[in-house]
Amino acid sequence: MVDYAKTAARADQSLRRKGGIVVLRQVVTGEYDPGLGTAPIITTDYEGTGVKINYEGENIDGTLIQAGDQQLLLSPLQRNGAPMPRPTAADLVLFGGASYTVKAVETTAPVDVAVLHTLQLRGL
Repeated sequence: MVDYAKTAARADQSLRRKGGIVVLRQVVTGEYDPGLGTAPIITTDYEGTGVKINYEGENIDGTLIQAGDQQLLLSPLQRNGAPMPRPTAADLVLFGGASYTVKAVETTAPVDVAVLHTLQLRGL
């Protein structure tokens, strides 16, 4: 039987050699606080490792994938070794001094163990 936790660790090691530091920023609305009269916005940053890749011209269709969009191969592990939360299209990515919105996410996760996250990024 394959140990997918080891596979995730190998993917992380490979991305650390070839990639850079990435921040996955998740912004969620908390529970309503009657004292504030509103629900607080909670921002959590997760530091990980990733490699950014340009899309090939034939993959840019102008609707789902636009000129300037990029792919990010994101490690399944944070820099501190903890599992990376599963990215969503509501998240932001900070990489190389720029901010990106996440347009789509594909997670490779055999037997529910993430071994790689592939994100479609669009610049802000």
